[in-house]
Amino acid sequence: MAPLSEAKQLETLLELQRDLALEASIEKVLGRITVAATTMLDAERATLYVVDQTRNEIWSRALTEGREIRLPLDGRSLAAEVARTGTVLRIDEPYADPRFDPSVDARTGYRTRSILVVPIDSRDRRRVGVLQAVNHADGPFRPDDERYAVSLATSAGIALEYVQLSADLSAERLRVVKVAEEERHRLARDLHDGVAQTLANAALGIELAERRAKQDVPAAIADLEQLRGRLLESQKGLRDILFALRPVVLEDGGLGAAARALAERLNGQNGSHVVARRVDAERRFGPEVEAGAFTVIREAANNAIKTGRAAEVSIDVYEDGDAVVAMVEDNGKGFDVASTLQGYASRGSLGLLQMRESARLIGAQLSLDSSPGQGTRVRLRIPVA
Repeated sequence: MAPLSEAKQLETLLELQRDLALEASIEKVLGRITVAATTMLDAERATLYVVDQTRNEIWSRALTEGREIRLPLDGRSLAAEVARTGTVLRIDEPYADPRFDPSVDARTGYRTRSILVVPIDSRDRRRVGVLQAVNHADGPFRPDDERYAVSLATSAGIALEYVQLSADLSAERLRVVKVAEEERHRLARDLHDGVAQTLANAALGIELAERRAKQDVPAAIADLEQLRGRLLESQKGLRDILFALRPVVLEDGGLGAAARALAERLNGQNGSHVVARRVDAERRFGPEVEAGAFTVIREAANNAIKTGRAAEVSIDVYEDGDAVVAMVEDNGKGFDVASTLQGYASRGSLGLLQMRESARLIGAQLSLDSSPGQGTRVRLRIPVA
């Protein structure tokens, strides 16, 4: 195989950049990079390893020949050495290098005569993989080969970063869907246990009152009065659900007005004293930002009076420089923040998960300060820009 001219090598690099921009399949792009490594570097084989930090290993995501290879990240191999250190290795006699692991050759019957290994980094300098070329056709690899290998590794880094971004985006979609699904379940549960149950009982009560009216009109009227009281209570519960979903006061008066209305509604529940302490922010945000911020305030206050068993709950909404700060403080039982957050994924509960996701989606900073027996403070900082 004749070595490629410099013009042909540059043309190959440009084609790779085009593939990277147009090809939807990242696996095809990575495969093209390994094939290009054999042609551009005049090598027999090429392997593109990906770093897997969770398993503490590197594995061959794309290779021109052979089966999948997995190597310990802290083990003895030239690829692992480059993955750890980020240095470029150009070895003319691998068997004379103590870092070389001949066991792969021993298993496959292959003989490594020369090797070139370059790190693959993302744009934020994270080590994401390693590109390895084996056995140059004319003996050792040359300095020019090293330069082209680094260019190929740059293309591979962009492709692998795209893979990570795609995975992160998919995970974000799942988190958003999970929060929305939890909210729908809670809404359905509240409607079923509250309004729907009351209406069903009311229908039965009216039927019984009709029968009773035939013999005892005053008693039937008394029964209807009781039903009226239960229906009014159910109406209040329905209004509470609508307020939680999208309070009209939030649209009309903004976050401060909604916080004051929330304090009034929650005051007295479970014996808690809920007060709007410092609520003087007048700055308005977009509807979606205010809705997300109100979700955090509402969840924090509800958690304080329901699970935190707080006697005193304070809500603040005030301006702080180029941001608006919303804060909910209570003197409840508190909790271990780290262990609670860690366990939320397995328990599938809403609470803190919804607050975190709401804050993240509107670009706000959420901080939780709590410890057992010391109460809880939830602080949300919403940047103006």
